[in-house]
Amino acid sequence: MSRHLLIIYPHWPPSNLAGMHRARLVANGARESGWEVTVITVHPDHHEEPPDPEVTRLIRPGIEVIHTTAKPVWKMMGRRLIGDIGLRAFQSMKAAATVWLQNNSTDFIWMPIPSWYTPLMGPALARKFNTPYGVDYIDPWVYQLTEHEPPLSRAWWTRQAALVLEPRAIRAASIISGVAEAYFKPALHRCFPPGNRPVSVAFPYGFDHEDHRLEPASPTCPFDPEKGRYILYAGAFLPHSESIARCLFRAIATLKGNGLWPQDLRMRFVGTGVRPGPSISELAEKEGIDNIVHEHPARLPFLTIQSLLRRAHASLVLGSTEAHYTASKTFQCLLAGKPLMSILHGDSSALSFLQECKADAYSVSWPSPAHELHTRVESVLITLAQAEPDSWNPDLSPLEQHTATEGTKKLLQAIESLGT
Repeated sequence: MSRHLLIIYPHWPPSNLAGMHRARLVANGARESGWEVTVITVHPDHHEEPPDPEVTRLIRPGIEVIHTTAKPVWKMMGRRLIGDIGLRAFQSMKAAATVWLQNNSTDFIWMPIPSWYTPLMGPALARKFNTPYGVDYIDPWVYQLTEHEPPLSRAWWTRQAALVLEPRAIRAASIISGVAEAYFKPALHRCFPPGNRPVSVAFPYGFDHEDHRLEPASPTCPFDPEKGRYILYAGAFLPHSESIARCLFRAIATLKGNGLWPQDLRMRFVGTGVRPGPSISELAEKEGIDNIVHEHPARLPFLTIQSLLRRAHASLVLGSTEAHYTASKTFQCLLAGKPLMSILHGDSSALSFLQECKADAYSVSWPSPAHELHTRVESVLITLAQAEPDSWNPDLSPLEQHTATEGTKKLLQAIESLGT
């Protein structure tokens, strides 16, 4: 008899948020491993973000999806006070899970975060139905604030709430997982006494080969990819990436000032979003390179991003000054088959992936002495700009151990170790 995994997560295709891919890839991986999968999620009509219909093409057959409702965004005097989908849909998702568990048998309940609030239903569901549950850390719940998030700011209050809510959500969990151990290890120390901690398992987002074999039927591009060469950064501009972006832009400014930046090459940032502190455009303008660096903050459809990566002169990954950041987009960039420039923390797992694949020729390790770092970034940029399209020949065979299916197997083995 096959085993069954119940995933409770508010985002599912056609959602276009990054966390959706964690749930999708694990659901696909579980199906590949012979498990039955049911997903309880929020109907796309209740999402605030524009949908990405084409991403539904990337779901494996046989996954049962149950959609729930959500309360409207709560606003006061035009200000958005409560919009988190995990809060707005908490009662409806919990009710759907209760009904499903009353009528079906499952081996495990798995809830990724963020949204931060979904796993608060875990303890009650586990007690009522004698079913173990796990919480998966896509990001740390209690995270380090930046200088742009001062006391009493919205981010500060979110962190205070996290310190109170995290223990309530995870203390009854049987498994704590995450995209990297560093994402959840502090929570284990905060919330559990030594010797009485749940099973833990770390596995990256990984990748699904099928994601990179499909071209978008209706690409939505904010620029013409046929007009000149471009280096593409795709994804959010993270709060703790600002120092790294400043270093990169100072190097570009130096090359421009010395007449060494190619006239036909642009650096394009897409899907960067809105963050506390200066934007990519503002940082570029400050360095006088806004004619080279172009920002398109809106999130693009997933398959469009893959297509733009394959058509780029090169791709770019900016890490974080925090060592635990895994830069999951590294897999997408590698599979695009174009040179990859990265500036990553020296302890980042993403850098180790590049080294395994002998794909770190254009990598810069952070931190380093300021002069050495500036010189290295300049050198990499010059070499990258001159690279021929067919000069990129990494060995991608080591990536096979990091596919989404292989990562999901680690989670499923942890579930099986519980003896449920």
